Amino acid sequence: MPQTLRIRRFVPAGKYLHVARILFRTTSEFQLHNHDFAEVFWIEHGRGTHFINGQRKRLEAGDLILIRPPDTHAFAVRGKDGFTMVNIAFAAPVLGYLRRRYFGDAPRWIWTGDELPTAVVLAPRQLDRLGEMADVLSRGSLSRLELEWFLMNLLQMLASDDAAQTGESDGTPPWLRHALVRFAGEPERLQGGAAELARLTGRCPEHVNRVVRKHLSKTTTDLVNDVRLDFASRQLQMTGKSILDIALECGLTNLGYFYRIFGRRFGMTPRKFRLRKQGVVVRA
Repeated sequence: MPQTLRIRRFVPAGKYLHVARILFRTTSEFQLHNHDFAEVFWIEHGRGTHFINGQRKRLEAGDLILIRPPDTHAFAVRGKDGFTMVNIAFAAPVLGYLRRRYFGDAPRWIWTGDELPTAVVLAPRQLDRLGEMADVLSRGSLSRLELEWFLMNLLQMLASDDAAQTGESDGTPPWLRHALVRFAGEPERLQGGAAELARLTGRCPEHVNRVVRKHLSKTTTDLVNDVRLDFASRQLQMTGKSILDIALECGLTNLGYFYRIFGRRFGMTPRKFRLRKQGVVVRA
């Protein structure tokens, strides 16, 4: 029978959240439980196993899970070094307030999920940012203002294109999702192309290409170019770098090829895209 954890046992009256960084070394450190509160946790280092609502899921560095009060879960370590988790627990009604205020018309609420809670793979810079925010919370007064500040930043982050939700409707294996988030989140890897993505997965390029074709209906080269063009479009919009420099940063040394795939994706040249995104009116 799972233990029910209650927020008032560890959050004093007048406070709104609990924040902790926990190193799990043995499987006996956290047994099956549910709660009368919501929580968010993410894995900073190491690997573990998440037993959640009767299912078993692997945990890797960068995984973030949005836990709902009825969820029943526990953890186990994988590997001799265990794993480090940051956990933030808070009263669930705060989520209802934020949903009504900012997401009332949205068809789906990210904290609802289905049989399993929402899971996300964080890019490295997002993982660093969340760690910094958790450190700020740990030094604060645990007020409602601080809780809403954290949740608003988290919700905005999860609404961006940089965090990949790991719902498994397309069957994409976790090893590919994690590698793809690292590849997209660390621009210096773009120059390595499909070979670098395969290296991040720990699989051979031929196997990666077969899996990408099966689950995403495209080649690994197409997938890599999608990531490169996402990066290029942001650079065109937000920087004054030359188009040549942006193409080279993406790992596309053939400028003609860069223009060709950019035009297919966005329906215009990189220069016209930049002018439009930077607010300059351009004649058709």
